[in-house]
Amino acid sequence: MGKTLKRIGLSLLHKKYLWTILAFVAIVGFLDPNSFWHRHQICTQNDELRDEIATYRTQYNNDTRELRELERNPEAVERVARVNLYMKTADEDVYVIENENSTPDNP
Repeated sequence: MGKTLKRIGLSLLHKKYLWTILAFVAIVGFLDPNSFWHRHQICTQNDELRDEIATYRTQYNNDTRELRELERNPEAVERVARVNLYMKTADEDVYVIENENSTPDNP
């Protein structure tokens, strides 16, 4: 049993090309700062950031459209004042009902 283990160990030690290839794969695949694993993580993070940019771009377009509407339409200004700022005219009463679970920004 001891001789067979020794023979297997020696045969593995003599396969220098195998060990060289395994070391190369380990270094290039995982240990190097430019490894395939690191590149995969960066690509994943890049995709997430692109999605976030698309979300912010959509939000920017919506806000820009609403701002243009507020600049051109006095009824839109009145609507925003009534809904967001709880303003009223002189001859009306406004009752604000808030849920415990929601905030004014998040109904």
